Amino acid sequence: MAEPFLILGHRGSPKRFPENTIASFDECLRGGADGFETDLRLLFDHTAVLYHDDEFGDEPIESLTFTQCSERGAMVERLADLSRYAGRALMILEVKRARWEDILIDHVSSWGNAVIASFNHKTIAELAKRHVTLPLGLTISGTIVDVAPYAERLGATWVFPNYHYVDEEMVGELHERNIRVVPWTVNRKHEWETMRALGCDGVITDLPVEAVQWRDSSDSPE
Repeated sequence: MAEPFLILGHRGSPKRFPENTIASFDECLRGGADGFETDLRLLFDHTAVLYHDDEFGDEPIESLTFTQCSERGAMVERLADLSRYAGRALMILEVKRARWEDILIDHVSSWGNAVIASFNHKTIAELAKRHVTLPLGLTISGTIVDVAPYAERLGATWVFPNYHYVDEEMVGELHERNIRVVPWTVNRKHEWETMRALGCDGVITDLPVEAVQWRDSSDSPE
């Protein structure tokens, strides 16, 4: 599976810079991380942006245009801005809503270093039916019975579980189907150690710089 143990910044490096911003992604990569996870939404004017929450202020973020977001002071980057990382960093693109698969494919189909993921597994199944060239991943908050055959059936080659629900059996069954396992959001040294000991392929963390330092020190010969 993945080598080395992947360190991916959760929305970049959110403890040092605002989440889901170019500054946050750059900081994450400067610190030696292998890449980052970010959140995707589609605005009212069909601009694809990097934004996590359902709302900005009292308004649904997806009811606003990009110009309105700027006017209201929202710090919102465009999905297209991530093209600068093509070939440079692994990008986990978590789609927050369904039914804009065509726009998504148009944006990212040429990027060779991205994974499209979602809590909405119907979106992943739809993308698999369209034979997208990028790998697909399932983001999971709890547990799913027989998760390995389920992920395989939907066309996923990555699984991003809540780390609280990860165990050696889950990892082993997913690996038997060549599905990588990268839990979120793992922020403590002993948790990084536990996830690696269970056989995970990496972690998504709010502290990517510190996690890289841990990985580098633990990989160094005595």
